[in-house]
Amino acid sequence: MAQLTPASAGQIRALSCPLIDRNSDVALTGGKFLCIQSVGHIARQIRIYDRPSRGYFTLEWRLTELYIRGDKFGFGGYGRSIGMIGRSRQFKPAGKGGVWDWDDPTIVADFCGQIEAEVLPLLRSLDSIEKIVTFILSQEMRGYSFNKDHIWMCLTNAVLGELAIARKHWDLITPSFREQYEKQKAIDGEPISDYLRSWVAVGEALQTGDHMTLAKLLWENERTEAHRFKLGRHWQPTAFPFQKAVIPITAASGSDPQ
Repeated sequence: MAQLTPASAGQIRALSCPLIDRNSDVALTGGKFLCIQSVGHIARQIRIYDRPSRGYFTLEWRLTELYIRGDKFGFGGYGRSIGMIGRSRQFKPAGKGGVWDWDDPTIVADFCGQIEAEVLPLLRSLDSIEKIVTFILSQEMRGYSFNKDHIWMCLTNAVLGELAIARKHWDLITPSFREQYEKQKAIDGEPISDYLRSWVAVGEALQTGDHMTLAKLLWENERTEAHRFKLGRHWQPTAFPFQKAVIPITAASGSDPQ
C-alpha cells in the first residue's frame, strides 16, 4: 500500500475525527481507510483517496473480500463492490463538478452528513457474509460481472459451503494456475509466489473435500489481506459457513487464531 505523506495523513485524520467521535463502530485504518467494526470475512470500508498534487480527494465505500488474496490485483475494482460518493447538492461548489477540494471549508459537514445518512446505514445493514454476497451479486458494474468471474465465484462459493459449485469454477481456472505454478517451480532459485501457492493448495483442498485445510488456507488469506489493509485488531477470524456445523473454529485453526 502506498504510504501517505504526513500532510495527507493529518488531513484525513482531521476529516474523519468528527465522524468517528459520533459513531463508535467506525475506525480509521491503514491511513486512508475507515472500516465498520467488527471485520470478518468481508471488510466494509470507506476509502479517502488523496490527490495531494491536485488539492482534492475522491471518496468511495467498498466491500473487500479478505478471503481472496489480492497480491495480483492491488486495490482496483477486481472482486470489489464499490460506490463513489460525490459532493451533495447542498454543498456542491459551483463549477467544480462535485470534487472534494481540501481548501473548501464545507467538506467536513458534507462528508459526515453523507456518510451518516447514506453510507453507514447501508454498510451496517450488511452484517453477515450471506447478506453481503447477496448484495454484491445484485449490483451491476460496467464491463464486469461477478457471476462470470470464476476466481471470485470459486472462493465465494467455497466460503458459503457451496463446494460442488466452487469445484466447477475451480475446474475452469485450474489450467491457468497450474501452468503458472509449474513454470515458477521449474525456475531454479525462483520462489513460488504466495499467491500461486495458496491457489493451488485451495484447489487441492476443494477437490479432496478437506474442510480443515480449506479453512486454514482461507484464514491465511484473510490474515494476509487484513495485514495489508492495516486492519489489525479490527479483524477477527470467524467460522466460515461451510464449517459451522462441521467443526469448531478453534479446532479447525489448530491453535488460538489470535
